[in-house]
Amino acid sequence: MKNQPIFVQSKRKYLFLADQKGLTILNPIIEQAIINNDSFEVVFLGKQKEFLHTDIAHWLSQQKMGTYLYVCLPWKELHPIKLKIEEVGFSEEEYQWFGHGDKSKNVFCCRCHEITEVANGEVEINCQYCHLLLEVSDHYSALRHAYLGYVAKL
Repeated sequence: MKNQPIFVQSKRKYLFLADQKGLTILNPIIEQAIINNDSFEVVFLGKQKEFLHTDIAHWLSQQKMGTYLYVCLPWKELHPIKLKIEEVGFSEEEYQWFGHGDKSKNVFCCRCHEITEVANGEVEINCQYCHLLLEVSDHYSALRHAYLGYVAKL
C-alpha cells in the first residue's frame, strides 16, 4: 500500500471502488483517466455495502486483462476486499488500495493463539481472551492478518 494514489499509465481500463471519502481521495486519479480519455468504471459504495460481499467477485472476474484497480475504503473494510481481489486473480501489481478513517490492528496472542483488535499505535495490550500482557511486535503474519504479541517484560 502507498500513502497516495499513483496513476499507472497505459492500462486497458481503470476500475475505481470507493465510498464517498474514498472517491475524494481517488479523484485526482479519476481526473487523470478522464484527461487521457482512458476507459474507466467507478463503483460507488454508499450506505449499502452488500455489493462488497455479493457481487464484487463476479464484477472483478468479468474484467479483461490489462485492467487496473484502485480501492479506497475504511480500514476495516479493506482486508476482506483484498482477499476477494486476489481470489479473483488480480496480482499486487494490478491494483492499489488505500484506507481512511480510524485504523486498528490485530494482535496474535502467543499463549492462546486468539486475535485481539487494538488501536493502531498501542505498544502493550492485554489479550482479551487469556488476559496475558502482550508487547505488540512489528512481525506481521499475512496468514493470520495480525501482528505477533510477545509476552511483555515486567
